[in-house]
Amino acid sequence: MSGKRGTTDGSQTAEKREAKLRRQALVYVQKLTKLYPISRGLFREPQLLHALDDVSFYVRHNETFGLVGESGSGKSTLGRCLIRLTEPTVGQIIFDGRDLTALSPVELRAMRQRMQIVFQDPYASLNPNMTVREIVREGIDVFGLAKTRA
Repeated sequence: MSGKRGTTDGSQTAEKREAKLRRQALVYVQKLTKLYPISRGLFREPQLLHALDDVSFYVRHNETFGLVGESGSGKSTLGRCLIRLTEPTVGQIIFDGRDLTALSPVELRAMRQRMQIVFQDPYASLNPNMTVREIVREGIDVFGLAKTRA
């Protein structure tokens, strides 16, 4: 009789945990990387700036997620990649069971109605020529969420 009955390989256990996390998470990010080419001159190979390097995390339903870090640490790049304002170089972004990296522009637009980035500097992210009402209204109008216009 084989002694293998009832035992599991460590990698199988890790894979099962990973699959369970993926199913339970509202946001699941795996191995997200964003590289930017930096020109070094006409005849030289561009260098690659690693803005994000192998970032993985998850956020469960009803959890609040705050991203903090030093200036230049990749916070804004991560936020932009998460809602695909910036395309990640590699990696996977699952939002509510859907792979955002595989969505068409039309599908992505529909999903963006459920996502938001709050930038760290409100003075840089809000247009001083618009009232708060106009700023909020703009998002409602873009996504056609208003039933009637007042």
